[in-house]
Amino acid sequence: MARQAITPRALLTTGATLAAALLAMTLLRGPLGVLEDQVNAAHYDIRGSVQPDTNIVIVYIDETAIRALGWPLRRNFHALLFKALADLKVRAIGEELMFEEPREEYPEYDDLLARMLAAAPPTVLTCYFDTLLNNSTALLPRDSVLLGEIFFRYPGVDESPVHGKGLHPPLRLFRSGAAGLGHVNLLENGHVPLLVTAANAAVPAFSLELLRVASAADRAAVQTDGDDVALKEDGRKVHWRTSGGAVEVNYPGPLSAYTGYPFLDVLRAYDDARLDLPTSIPVARLRNKIVLIGVAAEGRGVVYHTPVDPRLPSIGLHAALLDNLLRSRFLVHCGWGTTLLVSAILGLLCAAGFVLLRGPWGIVVPAVSMLLLVVLSYMLFARFSLRLDVVSPVLTAVAAMAGAGLARHRAVRNEVQILSAEKEEVLHVLRDREARLAMLERQLLDAQTEPSADQTQALMEEIRKYKAEIRTLSSQADDMEESSPVTGEVSTATFEGIVYHPDGGMGGPIEFVKKIASSDAPVLILGESGTGKELIARAIHRHSTRGAEQFIAVNCGALSESLLESELFGHEKGAFTGAVKEKAGRFELADGGTIFLDEIGEVSEGFQLKLLRVLQEGELERVGGTTTLKVNVRVVAATNKNLKEHVRTKKFRDDLYYRLNVLSVSLPPLRERPEDIPLLVAYFLSREHNAPRVSRNVMEALREYAWPGNVRELESTIRRGALLAQAEQRTLMTVKDLPEEMAAAVAEKVPVHEQVLESIRELGFSRSAVTDTAAALGGMNRGTIAEYLRGESLKMFVDQQFDLDRAVKHLSLSTDAAVNARVRKRYVEYLSNIADGLETSQPWETARAVLKSKSKNLPQRYHVSLEQCAEAYYRGVWRLPAMPAGKS
Repeated sequence: MARQAITPRALLTTGATLAAALLAMTLLRGPLGVLEDQVNAAHYDIRGSVQPDTNIVIVYIDETAIRALGWPLRRNFHALLFKALADLKVRAIGEELMFEEPREEYPEYDDLLARMLAAAPPTVLTCYFDTLLNNSTALLPRDSVLLGEIFFRYPGVDESPVHGKGLHPPLRLFRSGAAGLGHVNLLENGHVPLLVTAANAAVPAFSLELLRVASAADRAAVQTDGDDVALKEDGRKVHWRTSGGAVEVNYPGPLSAYTGYPFLDVLRAYDDARLDLPTSIPVARLRNKIVLIGVAAEGRGVVYHTPVDPRLPSIGLHAALLDNLLRSRFLVHCGWGTTLLVSAILGLLCAAGFVLLRGPWGIVVPAVSMLLLVVLSYMLFARFSLRLDVVSPVLTAVAAMAGAGLARHRAVRNEVQILSAEKEEVLHVLRDREARLAMLERQLLDAQTEPSADQTQALMEEIRKYKAEIRTLSSQADDMEESSPVTGEVSTATFEGIVYHPDGGMGGPIEFVKKIASSDAPVLILGESGTGKELIARAIHRHSTRGAEQFIAVNCGALSESLLESELFGHEKGAFTGAVKEKAGRFELADGGTIFLDEIGEVSEGFQLKLLRVLQEGELERVGGTTTLKVNVRVVAATNKNLKEHVRTKKFRDDLYYRLNVLSVSLPPLRERPEDIPLLVAYFLSREHNAPRVSRNVMEALREYAWPGNVRELESTIRRGALLAQAEQRTLMTVKDLPEEMAAAVAEKVPVHEQVLESIRELGFSRSAVTDTAAALGGMNRGTIAEYLRGESLKMFVDQQFDLDRAVKHLSLSTDAAVNARVRKRYVEYLSNIADGLETSQPWETARAVLKSKSKNLPQRYHVSLEQCAEAYYRGVWRLPAMPAGKS
C-alpha cells in the first residue's frame, strides 16, 4: 500500500504549531522586546560609532569645571559663555540646564544672564512636563497661564498623540530673552515625542526647537500631518515619520563621538584668542555651529541607558536627536505586522526545509535561513536605519521546526506501525507454513517407515510446495525490513567523485592512479563501459602538474574518421564544404593540459598512424593546412576493447599500442566490487531529494546482480527506484521498484543453503556428495559447500533440541540405514570438533573464545547455531556420541 511521508494531519500539526507560535509571540511582545533591545545593542556594537553631523558642537561641564567653579555653577559663568559664543558667531545655542528658580543670593547674576541671553545668538532653553499622557486631560491652572505665552503657539501643529501635564518652564526673566523653549521628556520606552500638546498649545522637543531656531524658521514652519512632523526651511520641507508622535533615536555613538570641548577650556581659549595668544582648542571653528551646553560630570546630571553607553549624559541624547533631525536618520521600526509576516515566512521555510531535506541539510538550511535574517536585520539597521525584529521570527521558526519534526515523527511512526503490522502478518503466515513443513517432514519419515511410493511422492511434492511458499514469504518479510545503513564503521573512501571501499577491487587502481598522476607519460585506461574511465582520466589530470590547464575529452567512437580528424587536429578555412572559417582542433585546445581519447579502440588503422605522429613528435597539421603545429599534451586514452587481442589480429597498430600503454590502469567491473555496492547506493540516494531507504531484499538483489552496465546502470536503477517509491509516497524502496529482470531474479532465487542441502540429500550424503554438489552449482568452492553442510547440520541439531537421532532423520529425510549412518558419522565429526578444546571447567565467557577459530569459514548465518551447540555441550545438555561402526 502507498504510505504518506507527510500526511494532511502532519501538515495540520505544523500549521497549528506555527499559528500557536505567532499567537505566543504576539502575547509576549513585552518580554521579547527586551531581547530585541539586546539584539539592537549588538547591532550598535558591530557597527561602532559613525560620524555625527559636523554642525553640532557640545560644550560640556565636567568635573574640572565643577572643582574650579563650584556646583551649581553661578549664572555669571553661563553669561560669560553666552558672551563668548556670541563673539565667536555661533549659529544657535541650546542650553540644557534648567533655570527654573531664581538665585536669591546672586540676583545680579540672573540679570546679567538675562541680558546676555537677549544679546546672544538665538538660544533655546529647556522645560519639562511632570506627566506625559496618551490623551488630552484638564490643564492645571498654572499650565493654562504658561501655555498661553507665544513660545507655545505653533499654528501648523494639530493635536499630537502625546499630551503633557504639569509644565516646568524657566524663569520669565530668562524666557523673555530666549528664542524658544523645548521639552526634554522621554516616553517609557525611551522614545522622544517630537511634539507634546496641551489644549491648543504645543511644546516641541528641545532638539527640534533648536533646529527650528538654527534654521531661522518661524513657529508656523513646524507642521504636523498625521504621524508626520515637518519643518519648512529655505523653501524646502523636511519630513520626519513618527510612531504615535514619537521617534526612536539612532545614536551615532557615545559622547566622545561628537565634537566637544570642556566648559572652562572654551572660556580660556576665548580669552586667549582675544589677546591673540595661541589657543588650546580651535574656538574659531565654532563659527556658524549649533552649540549644545550641558553637564557631563558623573552624578551631576541626568544619564540614560543607551545601546552606545549605559550611562550616556542627557546632553548626548539631545545631540543624537539633533543629529537625527539634521540627517533624517531616526531608527524606524518595521512594525509588528511586518514582524508577524517575516515570522510566518521564516517559520514556513524552516519547517519545509527541516521536513523535506535529508541528513544534515535539514538543519543546515533552516539555520542558514535564520542567520541570513540576522544579517539582513543588521544590514537594514546599518544602511537604512531600519529596525527589523529577529528574536520573534527565529523563535517562531524554531517552534515551527519542532512542530514539523513532531509531525514527521508521527508520520514515520505511523508508517512503521503499518509496516510492522504487515510484516507481522507475513511472519505469522511464515511461521504457520514452517510448522506445516515440519509436520510434513515428520509424516514423510513415518511414511518411509512403512514404505508407500505414492504417499512418499505426494508428501515430497507438498514439501517442495511449502518450501517455495516459505521462500516467497521470507522474501516478502525481507522486503519490509530496511537494509543496514552504511555507518562510520564501514570504511568508505572517495577520490575525485569515485566512491569505493579501500580494501575492495577499486582500491588498487585508485592507489596506482595517485602514484602515476604526477608524471607526463601517456596512460591507457581499460575497463567495461560504465566503470568510471572518464572519472579516472579527470583524476589523473587534476593530480598532475597540468591540473590548472585544460582537460579536453573526445569520444572517438562517436565520430566518423573524417569528422574525428577535423575535431582532433582542426581545419583551415575552405578545407572542405562547410569549412567557412579556420578551427583549432582539440589537441591545440589542450596544449599544456591533458586530452582524453575515449573508445580509442574504435578508430581506423589510417587514423591510428596520424595519432602516432602526435604522440611521437608532438606535431600535427590541420585538415587542409600545410603548417606544422607543435603541441605539448598529455594523452590519456581509454577503451572497453581487448587491445592486446586487436594488436594480435592486426586491428590495432602495435606501435601505437605501446605508445599509449606506457602506464595502464585496469578498472574492475561492478560485479567484481560487491563491497562497493552499499556505498554507491548510499551515495546515489544522498543525491536524491527526499530519497527513500532500501529494503534488505533490494540490497541483496543489487549485490547479486551482474551489472552489465556497471556503475552507470546502478545509478540509473537507484534513481528509478527512488522515483517510483516517491510517486507512491513510500519511504522504503522495495523489489517492485527494481527493473523487471532484477525483480524476477529475486522472485525465482532459491537460497544457496537450500540448494546445497537438497543436492546432498539427492546424492545420499555420499563421500563425493560435496564435490558433486560444488560442480552442480556452477563450480562453487568445495570448502564453501562443506561449510554450508556443517552449518545446516548444526542448525538442525539445535532445532531438534540436541537430540542426535531426530537431527539425523530430519537432516537426511531418509529411512535408509546407510544414508543415516553417513549423516551420523558427519554429525560425530562436527560435534567432536565443537567439543575439542572447549574447557568446561572454565567460565563460559572464557571458554567460548575457542569458537572463533571454529567459525572462521562458517557462513555468518550459522554462527548462532554453532554457539548454541557449544553452550549446550558446556552446560551438559548433550555428550559426544560414539563413532558409528562400519563404513559409510
